[in-house]
Amino acid sequence: MPPHDWSSFYIPQSTLSAIENDRVNIGVERAKVLARALKCHPAVLAFPGWDVEKESAA
Repeated sequence: MPPHDWSSFYIPQSTLSAIENDRVNIGVERAKVLARALKCHPAVLAFPGWDVEKESAA
């Protein structure tokens, strides 16, 4: 998706850049907004490296 299309999701380009460059954590609320735009589940964005076999939620 071209960067100019992201402006309609109410997340500033500077924030998106910071997320991409690991300067800011995405957070659950931002993940929800982006997931709607990308048509995916927010967990895919909020917890990309989650391994059910290795990690516990508690």
